[in-house]
Order: sequence, then structure tokens, then C-alpha cells
Amino acid sequence: MDTGFLHAVAVDSSDAIRTGMRVRAQWAPERRGHVQDIACFVPEDAPEAAVPAESIEPVEPIAVMTTPVTLDVQHSAWSQETRYLHALKEGRLVGQRCPVCRKVYIPPRGACPVDGVPTEEEVELPDTGTVTTFCIVNVPFLGQRIKPPYVAAYVLLDGADIAFLHLILDCPAEDVRMGLRVRAVWKPREEWEFGLQNVTHFRPTGEPDADYETYKEHL
Repeated sequence: MDTGFLHAVAVDSSDAIRTGMRVRAQWAPERRGHVQDIACFVPEDAPEAAVPAESIEPVEPIAVMTTPVTLDVQHSAWSQETRYLHALKEGRLVGQRCPVCRKVYIPPRGACPVDGVPTEEEVELPDTGTVTTFCIVNVPFLGQRIKPPYVAAYVLLDGADIAFLHLILDCPAEDVRMGLRVRAVWKPREEWEFGLQNVTHFRPTGEPDADYETYKEHL
């Protein structure tokens, strides 16, 4: 193996173990296809444990194993991001404009990645925009909240210079296309929190598609 893993080593005392010591696995009498099938490790020269051969039953190969995994993330918002999140709580979409290239970024970045200068001017944006690129999700997966097929797309808000990923719903997936004009669908006002999840999805506006020249630089 090229990596190690944590497990128990059975020795008589702490003086009987040292770094570099050779060990071997001591298998449990019953095996379930789990790391706990290794009861412990023992020194390489330790006598073999007496395990009757008839007690070890053949098992079917394991093709899939579901392992629950959780991840808690604590995010600290900086000042410009705080204002952006408070605006979302009020049902507003706020970006920031670079004083040099005049590009508008949402969510705010605090600095323009092109010019490397602070972006302090706030710009309130409408909740309408254009689909630039998109993906039709056809494959089901664990924890999926929407039945396939559905569309995840990059939406370029009117007046913004960077698109963000969101859902396109309320229309057949095959009707979504580049240039499609869309509008945000908000949760009920009493459910608004400090986050973009206040917008549940975008839906088509019924307007004519945007001309490719208006969004080709934002793909």
C-alpha cells in the first residue's frame, strides 16, 4: 500500500510497540465486507489465532456500499458580501462595479479580477436575464430533489458581466436554449433568508431570445 490507515494493534504493553514494527491483520471470525472485518493487527511474529475454517463462510462480492457522510461549513462573510446578503433578504439583487473596466460582478467579489482594484460601487440589478450555457440533467442521484429531466443553466442578469448557475423550470427541458430570456421566481416573502436560495428557480419570460452578440463574451 502507498497510504496508511488508523487501526488497533494488540500488544502486551506500550513497550512492545514501536515505529517500523512489522504487523499483520488479525481477522474477525465473522466477516461483513467492512473494515471491521479486521479485528486488530498483531506483531508479525505473534502466533496465529485458532479460527476454525468452518466458521468462515464465503460471502458475496460487494458491488455498492452506501456510506452516510455529513459536512458542516461555517462561512464568514466580509463587508461587501454582508451587504449583498442583506439585500437578498430584502428581495434585491446587488452587484459591484469595477471603477476601471466598469464590469459588474454578482455576487460581489470585493476586487475586479481583471484590473485588481477594489469594487466599491454597488449596482442594483433586475431579476431578469439571459441563459448563456446550460445542461439538461437526465441522471438520477441520491438526494435529488427534482425529478429528471431538468435544466441547470448559467444566467446572466441584465446589466451584469458574470453569469451564475441556477435552475430553469416551469417549461419543458427541451425548450431551454442559449439566449432564452428568463425571470427569477422568488419564495414567499416570509421565507426570505440571507442567501440566493430565496430565488427557487428561473422561468422563461416569453420575450424574444437575446441576440448572441449580447452574451457571447460571457460564456
